[in-house]
Amino acid sequence: MNRVTNSMMNQIFLSDMHSNLERMLKLQRQMSTGKLHQKPSDDPLAVGRELSISTTIFENEQYLKNLDDAMMWLSNTDAALNQITDVMHRIRELAIYAGNGTFEEAEYNAIADEIYQLQEELINTANFSVEGRYLFSGLNATQKPFLRDERGKVVYMGNEIHVEYEVERKVTGQVSFHGREVFPEHYEQYVLESYEVPLSFSWTGRSEILQVRVGDRTAKVMIPEKWADDNKNGLQDVSDMNDFRDPGELTGYSLDELASLINESLAMGDVGKLVSVSVEKDYDRGVQRLVIKGHTGEPLSITSWPSPDFEPLPSDETAGQPMDHSHIGLASYLGIETSLKSVEFPTGHTIDPTNSPIYWRLESGDDFVEVRIDGGPELSLQDLADRLNSAAGDWLQVVVQTDEEETSSGADLEEPTQKLVFRTLDGSALNIYDLNPTVSASAAEFGLQTALVMDDANAVFPLDGLDPNMPALVNVEVGGKGYTVKLYRDQVGSLSGSTWNVDALKVAKAIQSQVGEDLIGYRELEDGRVALYSKTGQALKVTDLPFGDPQFSDYTSGIAANLRVHSGIAGGEINGTTAPSGGVIRIRSGGSTVDVAVLAGETPEEIAKKIKGLAGSWLDVSLYDADLSGSSGSQRISLAAKDGSALSVYDVQGSIAQSFLQIDTALRSASDVSTWSGSGTLSITVNGYTHTIDTAGMTANDLADTVNARFQSGDVRAEVVENDTGDLRFVLWSPRGYAIEAQGDVPGLSSPAHTPIRGGIFPYNQTITVRTSANINSTDFFGLLDDLVQALRQGDVEGISGNILPKIDDAIDDVLRVRTQSGALQKRYETSSSRLKQMNLNYNELYSKVSDTDLAEAATKFAMAQSVYQASLATIARIIQPTLVDFLT
Repeated sequence: MNRVTNSMMNQIFLSDMHSNLERMLKLQRQMSTGKLHQKPSDDPLAVGRELSISTTIFENEQYLKNLDDAMMWLSNTDAALNQITDVMHRIRELAIYAGNGTFEEAEYNAIADEIYQLQEELINTANFSVEGRYLFSGLNATQKPFLRDERGKVVYMGNEIHVEYEVERKVTGQVSFHGREVFPEHYEQYVLESYEVPLSFSWTGRSEILQVRVGDRTAKVMIPEKWADDNKNGLQDVSDMNDFRDPGELTGYSLDELASLINESLAMGDVGKLVSVSVEKDYDRGVQRLVIKGHTGEPLSITSWPSPDFEPLPSDETAGQPMDHSHIGLASYLGIETSLKSVEFPTGHTIDPTNSPIYWRLESGDDFVEVRIDGGPELSLQDLADRLNSAAGDWLQVVVQTDEEETSSGADLEEPTQKLVFRTLDGSALNIYDLNPTVSASAAEFGLQTALVMDDANAVFPLDGLDPNMPALVNVEVGGKGYTVKLYRDQVGSLSGSTWNVDALKVAKAIQSQVGEDLIGYRELEDGRVALYSKTGQALKVTDLPFGDPQFSDYTSGIAANLRVHSGIAGGEINGTTAPSGGVIRIRSGGSTVDVAVLAGETPEEIAKKIKGLAGSWLDVSLYDADLSGSSGSQRISLAAKDGSALSVYDVQGSIAQSFLQIDTALRSASDVSTWSGSGTLSITVNGYTHTIDTAGMTANDLADTVNARFQSGDVRAEVVENDTGDLRFVLWSPRGYAIEAQGDVPGLSSPAHTPIRGGIFPYNQTITVRTSANINSTDFFGLLDDLVQALRQGDVEGISGNILPKIDDAIDDVLRVRTQSGALQKRYETSSSRLKQMNLNYNELYSKVSDTDLAEAATKFAMAQSVYQASLATIARIIQPTLVDFLT
């Protein structure tokens, strides 16, 4: 029993001794390391708190680094903005100086040169970088934000996403400002870009006046005709002094000459003070276009008017000749006319409202009027103009323009005509469309309709076998800017049996939603159709695009074509599955021409690919196949010029365009005209007026030259093509997309002969939309400076002081607004930084209390533990005296 008791006591004493020893060792480690805990098991709760505080301190240190970087970034941003503000104030001073005085041209040019240099300084400052990061490029901080493009225009290359840092746990803060905040695009530029024309273009039209209006300022420029109707060879010819334009008598203007004529005109106001006119050339493609640009951000409009009715003949200044107004139309030919002009009507023409009622809606911005005339006495054009002016009030002007008669001693004749001209008094956009096309389509037939009328009577959503989530793609272009509109079956269709019918109203809503309510308007008409139009009056174009699925990328949905709003030529149902014979098709726009050779046996898909490949970038080609089967009657080809101009398509050899693809728009003789000789008269009617030509003794080539001279403004063109060796064919086509009627002595054609209609409504043979406004482009302060430089060089004091100077003030406000935001962010980050520094001091103090050893306390405890340990050793030595017998036991 005693042995057991002694053993237990020995164990207790030894255990106490080891505990004291461990306590001493622990205190010794705490004193040597300065830390209370060496491993989590020492004190799990305390170690957990220690780790939490340590993590917070580490995070705050990173946040402080982020804040330091942010404040450095913002500090440099503020410095850059300060420099930008200084430059802008200098520009403002120069603008005030130029706008308040009258200087010589050299002085204005000197100011313009200085502003150009200041613009360069702005670019350099806006491209400020810190440690290889550009301040105003947004998230794309390695890219210079502002660069000049190939045309010298300053463009923004960054993005519109802010650089952000985490400045606190789960809190991010903006660090940068992108270039579109410093230089926002909220200034408008009005630009009229013409259709493309060849580099060899020559304008041979009649004398006319171009009226240019910018805001409420107007100037005019005279474009005199270059015509010499005289006896050049000393021999009296039938064509001499006959008041008609005959081959060889006309000398034209190049596009460069027209630009110079407009820029330098002073006789009826200084047009150059209102606009700048230039010519953009593409030598690789062999085309050019006229660009007319306002420099004050005010609405720009152009209207062509006839010159005085009698002017001196070039060969005899004492004689006079009647002017043929139907031949004016330079602006219309180039696609830059902004007034609406009707077709020509015979003088004395009347409208019977009972049989041909007028249901029109006319609207311009918030102004609109609906005109309904469906009874009463017949109306002359002047009566109709008076009714329209009275109904609209003070925002619309409708006038009647008269064309004098032309006759000769022979059979040549052009009878007098009249037409309606529509303009808004403030120069804003105008839209006109028929309210009930089923009952009366007079607005369209008068050539006045600006809307595309969608007819969904036979429109179905394409290719039911495709993935229903694959959208039909339609390109909608407004003012030269394209938008890809996605039309999903469930969105725009309704199921009827097994067929998904397209709802035109739903399509219009989808287009407006995706393009923008400020650009696109629509209205459901009284007969269920839907009018789609450009609210801004900018040129509107709609085309089908290929499917996104690569398997079907050669095909389009055909929705625009089936709704009858596909711009350009909408071909008929292709007659067969392969071309029955070979041939050559000629496709031409105002600026480009391509001949496409078709082989016998080629499919529509192969022909469409060939057209795309040969035409290149100037032509849109759409192939629609209702079921992708290639079966007869299920395929159609649609064509549209990318610049919005009209197309002409005809067969040079064979009859592929006419009889197979059904995309031709011209009159082409059905038989050989190589031996044809004129013996009567040929009357050609286009856009409501008629030229009668005495064909006596003419060959087909003579007739083509005469037609081109008479229709000198390009309403009609004629040529002779070679169908085969020795087999010539006579062709009439319209560069403006007009329908043509020819009767009388028509080479190789029955009389009367009409051009086919390929998607349009008379007077057009294809879908054409006309503009009533210039293109409206958004620009930034750099673009505004370009306008200021141009205004200075043209001496436009009124434009500078009245329109450009207030915009400079707005631009300075934009920069000051960004500086204010930058300063607020800096202040916020400075406060956050101070707070985090103080928090870290507190956290470090707390961390020290939780994790660090109190050396004085530990030393005391160690001394106490050491005394206890030594005492326990002494006690054990006295109490525990083991013998050899105990050990052995």
